[in-house]
Amino acid sequence: MTSLFRGRLLAQIVKYGISGSAAAATLLAVLTMLVELAYVPKTLASAIGFACAVVVNYTLQHGFVFERTSGHALYLRRYLAVTLFTMALNAGLFWTLANGLGVFYLASQVMTIAIIVPVNFVINRSFTFAA
Repeated sequence: MTSLFRGRLLAQIVKYGISGSAAAATLLAVLTMLVELAYVPKTLASAIGFACAVVVNYTLQHGFVFERTSGHALYLRRYLAVTLFTMALNAGLFWTLANGLGVFYLASQVMTIAIIVPVNFVINRSFTFAA
């Protein structure tokens, strides 16, 4: 692995962490507001929060992380396909932790995010935003 490739990969990982943090904050804020203020069931609130985070995440990944300036027709289609998979993974893991194991819902979401993020990075880097 060349140092240029390693440097670029490291830069993408750092940028991915920044964009992912913004998306995670969005998800957690929406989840908390829906559960605590609107009394929406936790798993549904998690799915809605995930959907809101998708908008933030795609926007930042497209332009900031993977530095694409065009190609929304292709990249957005790929991103949405990957997102359907990760949304199902999010819902399944969240439900298992929060409802099946009785873990506090915010802790369940944080653990779920920690599992999904590395998977999502690899898929988005190698498929979604691949040149």
